[in-house]
Amino acid sequence: MVYGVHPVELALQTNKRQAFKLYLREGASSNRLAHIVQLASRMELNSRFTDGRELEALCGSPNHQGVVLECGPLPRGGEREAIDAAKRAESILLVLDQVNDPQNLGAAIRNAAVFALDGVVVPRQQSAPLSPAASKASAGRMEEIPIYEVANLARFLGLCRKSSVWVLGAEQGAAVALGRYRPVRPLVVVMGGEHKGLRPLVKSNCDELVAIPTRGGGSLNVAAATAIILYHLTANDDP
Repeated sequence: MVYGVHPVELALQTNKRQAFKLYLREGASSNRLAHIVQLASRMELNSRFTDGRELEALCGSPNHQGVVLECGPLPRGGEREAIDAAKRAESILLVLDQVNDPQNLGAAIRNAAVFALDGVVVPRQQSAPLSPAASKASAGRMEEIPIYEVANLARFLGLCRKSSVWVLGAEQGAAVALGRYRPVRPLVVVMGGEHKGLRPLVKSNCDELVAIPTRGGGSLNVAAATAIILYHLTANDDP
């Protein structure tokens, strides 16, 4: 189930998922919902009007905004496709190392889409799934940006380095401050999970580590840190 206006609209527009049925709250009305109904009609997708309680039961969240799409899983590429994407000139990929909170996962993917990255790489295990909650947290951008799933992140990063792709890791306390780092392309940016940061094997396959300097102590969550780093890496790109 994909829920929320943005995720459902983008799921229908991108047409990556197989769509089965659209559920709408009775009496709900807006231009965006009307557009969703129009998209569903063009796809000859069955639609059903129901109440908010059933929508919440369908998607497991009260944040459905009056629309739920029953659909297949989000397609994702594998290691070979991810390496091919990483090797492209001017490419930037975001790698998320064991981000286990679906809100953080979705928000980080949203950041990657906002800064026009070429894709997001996640591990096949020990990561939050590409769930309806993650899609909602990404404001639907998870439906647009290419997602790649690999069995072993350290191996993937090693293969990127062999292909002359620079691998940049983010770690609190790293010797190089983000502001002193000058981006190169193609580039892979690696962000660690919520509690342990980058795992040792993942870190050992980074060409360089950078830190976000902070004045007030403490640390940023992975989604906020991702936004800051991606802004710095793309600030000089053409709009």
